[in-house]
This record gives sequence, structure tokens and C-alpha cells, in this order.
Amino acid sequence: MERLAIKDLETWYESKRRKPLVIWGARQIGKTYLAKELFAKKHFRDFVYIDLKKDNQSADFFSTTSNPEEYLKYIETRFSKRISPDLPLIFDEVQQCHQVLSSLKYFCQDYPELPIIATGSLVRLSIRQQSKSDSNDFLFPVGKVDSLFVYPMTFEEYLMNTNKILLERIRSAYETITPLQPYEHELAMDLLHEFLSIGGLPEALDTFIGEKSYVEANKVIGSVYSNYLADMYTYNVSNETILKTRNIYGNIFKQLNKENKNFKITQIETGKSNRDYFNAFQWLELANIIYRSRRMTGKVTLPLVEDTEGLFRIYLCDEGMFTYQSKTSQADFFVKDRRNTLSGIFYENYVADEFTAKNIPLYFWTGKNSNEFEFIVENQGSVLPIDVKKGDSKLNSLESFRNFNPQSTAIKISAGNFGYNAERDILTIPQYAVFALADNLKRNDSLPNKRH
Repeated sequence: MERLAIKDLETWYESKRRKPLVIWGARQIGKTYLAKELFAKKHFRDFVYIDLKKDNQSADFFSTTSNPEEYLKYIETRFSKRISPDLPLIFDEVQQCHQVLSSLKYFCQDYPELPIIATGSLVRLSIRQQSKSDSNDFLFPVGKVDSLFVYPMTFEEYLMNTNKILLERIRSAYETITPLQPYEHELAMDLLHEFLSIGGLPEALDTFIGEKSYVEANKVIGSVYSNYLADMYTYNVSNETILKTRNIYGNIFKQLNKENKNFKITQIETGKSNRDYFNAFQWLELANIIYRSRRMTGKVTLPLVEDTEGLFRIYLCDEGMFTYQSKTSQADFFVKDRRNTLSGIFYENYVADEFTAKNIPLYFWTGKNSNEFEFIVENQGSVLPIDVKKGDSKLNSLESFRNFNPQSTAIKISAGNFGYNAERDILTIPQYAVFALADNLKRNDSLPNKRH
């Protein structure tokens, strides 16, 4: 499976100021695959791979020291391989042995020529730093490591692996806001709905692409969905926090699918507040399982910050797991005549996932009389309201938003083709082209309608 993050790995490797790299991310989203299968096998004849979760012998030795010289002696003897700049070291599940993470500081100082990659989760590290027993023996190697955050595969990556020609057509059409041909638009919508159903877990997508079987892909999704919180039992998390975390995790679709999409703990447990669930929210966010979108109201100022009430919405990190949680029939995605039965929140969760994968912060805006924009972003010093439609309807909240804010381009993400309404300054982006918009926002480039 091709991944966009391989370019980031290659850029890291070629950098003259390269430091040991830590790849962070949720479980089952391809961190190990990127480091081991794509990067190491593509660029090197050989490498050393150590899984700190499974290789107890190595983990036990590394836990006694953070001295890189001792590490290298052990690795050369244990694996019978001479360490050199042509032999990368990969430490998988680095959160299992915090001395390895600490050692990266000294690898950076003493062995800067060695390419070292570690993969891990921020959850256990956060727990360690909050633990009194570990507070004196672990310090994160600030300034001595490079970091790369990896997310489930995006729709752009799905097209990279299924239809590169269509991918290029969409990119080109976005640059000039030129509608695709009807047959291209229809095909892109079909592929998007496949993606909405299956999501971006690499194993699930690989299964679907290889076997053309949703049933088999769904088995993968179900297994990951059921096991996503399994790490909590190994991190000494209290039973109360585990229960609260499962309450949040299992209610994301339900809370988004109500009229007021703000996440409310009172609808899960009467008499409780968000503060009572603080640890549960923190665990899910650190594990990159959920993405939180903060509310803004009235006049929006830069930089973007949430309002004082602290209301928020929660999205699930993978569209396939979101669909799995919803228990929606797959026919609603694959049969065109049934797509109009889908809730608009499938497209909203999808946009949240695509934006997060490009490191675009999530905010939404609400006004009076149910006026709202699902996303608010910054672009070149302007505030852009973004509405996500499952069909191709009008932006009913635009006038309300512009009563409070200086006029700037409004963006409509919909089932319609590319288009621009110059009179109202509304840019229409098809749902399948969100990745192109996200790239645009990430680079902070002018919008395509402003370039021509």
C-alpha cells in the first residue's frame, strides 16, 4: 500500500540535521509498516527491527540503561549485525520501554550518523509522566528527536492505490475549479462512498482492494474496533476510567447524529459533567482515537480559539470504524439510490478525519436559530466558514455568519461538482476533493478562485 507519509520519511532521512525519528499514531494505522516495509526495505539492504512489546529479552536489557553504546554492543551481539549508517535501527512500540526513548537523546548527541526510527503511542508516556513513581527517571528527549504523526489512510491515499489517473484529474480540476466530466464525477463519488464504508485502516483497505470483499474487510474493521481500547488494561488505568472511556467511544455516532451535535456527558450518565470524564477524554485524544472540534460563536478572531463555554464535538479517527459503529447497512453506501438515506454526519466525520490528517485544527461555528458551519479554518489571515452537505443544497447560514464577520470566501463541500459563485463568493468543492482543499489550507496558499 502506498502512503503519503513515506515522503516525510524520505525527507527526514535526507536532512543534514537529521535526529532520531519517532513515529506517533493510533494502533493499526501503519506506523510499523511505514518504517519497516516501506522505508527500510525500499532504501536499505538490511535493518535491525526490535519489537519492544514482543521481544522481552531486548526490552529487559534496554530497561537497565539509556546508554547508546551499551545498546549498540547488545544489538550487534544479539543480532550478529555490524551497526553502521547503512543499517537503520527500528524500535517498535517504544512506549513499552521508556529508557529506549530516553536513549534517543544520547544517540542524537553521540551517533548522529545512525538512522534510527522509533514508533509509539503518547498515551503510556503521558501516564508515566503523571506517575509519581516514574517522575524522577524519565524525561522526554525534547529537542533531540524528530516527530512524525501518522493517521489512518486518507481518501487521497485510497485513490493512490486504486486510480491514480482519477486522482490527478481531481487535483487538476481543483487548481482551476473546473468541473469534472460527468462520468469522472460519478466514478469519484462511487469511490468516495466505498471509502466512507471501509475507511482508512491499512489492513482493511488492503483486504478490500485485494479481495474485492467488503465482508472480509469488515471483519478487519470489527476486530480493530473491538480492540482499540485494549491497551488501557496494560497501562494501569483505573476501572472507572476504562468504563468512562468506553462510554465516550461507543457514543460518538449517536451524539453526532442528534440535532445538537455537541458532545454531552449528561446524555451518557445523568448528573455528570465533562470534568468528571476528563481522564477518559484525555486518554482517547492522546491515543489519537478521537478528534475534538471546539465551538466558536459570533465574531471570529484570529488566532482561532474556542469560546469560553468549552462546548465541543467529537469525531472518530477512522471513517470505517465510524460506519461500523453506526450499524448502517453497506447497501446505503454501495447502492446509489440509497445514498440519500445516509446521515450528513458521515461526510462531516470524513472531513474532520481528512483535515486532521493534514494537521488542520478543528473548529465549528454556531449562530442564532440553528445557524452553523461545521468547520472554521484560517487561510492567509482570513476566516473561512466551511459547510458540509450530503447533497448540494444552499448555505443557509452564510448571511448569519457574515453579519458578524468580514466577508471572506465561504466553502461548500457537497455532492456537486466544482464551481465558484463570484457574486456571493462561494467556492464549491466536491466531497471527493477535500484532500485537495486540505493541502491548500495546510500550505496556507490562496484559494484557487483567488488565483485566476
